[in-house]
Amino acid sequence: MLSPMQRDVLTEMVNVYVGQAASFLSEMVNQKVLLSVPEVELINVGEVENPEYSLPAFPLAGHIISSSMRFGHDFKGKAFLVFPAEEAKLLVNACTGEDNNPEQNQTFTDFLDTDFDVLKEISNVILNAIVGEFGNFLDTKLEYSLPDIELLFVSAPEQKSILEKDIYILLLHTTFLLAETKIKGVIMIALSMNSVSWLISKIDELLED
Repeated sequence: MLSPMQRDVLTEMVNVYVGQAASFLSEMVNQKVLLSVPEVELINVGEVENPEYSLPAFPLAGHIISSSMRFGHDFKGKAFLVFPAEEAKLLVNACTGEDNNPEQNQTFTDFLDTDFDVLKEISNVILNAIVGEFGNFLDTKLEYSLPDIELLFVSAPEQKSILEKDIYILLLHTTFLLAETKIKGVIMIALSMNSVSWLISKIDELLED
């Protein structure tokens, strides 16, 4: 869907946005946080049955934590921050300074209300920073909903059911490095065709300059 040059520009932009989000997150947890997005994809959800397309590199099947927020007006969609549940628990523990070795009879999928609060704050910082910078790039104002967070169990056949059909998904394969703990997740930004066209058009303008 993206040309190699468009992908390079978008990847460079996203890494700048994610770097800013990491700075905000570092201030929030009072420790150094490094975020990187080595790979960016733009796919049409209606075409993921095609072998040419794929969902994120880590399997969405199993227990996952999904935090999402809607945004609009002219540039509109829904942004997700998704982790396998164990990775989300590692992130919470790294942020709060807790031991990353679960106690006996406890697993990494045993989440407390405070864990969800931490994940909601993390998602709010990261998603607002990234989506907000897209709004600045397009010179348009955005409004945001409060993030919703869920612990889900998704079987392999249901992987695509968490996404609506006939939309475009910007996939940002993300790596967190916090307190020497490496955590992998995926940021997914669901966009309408008009929003995708606007974004690509603006990127093409950059390439022409």
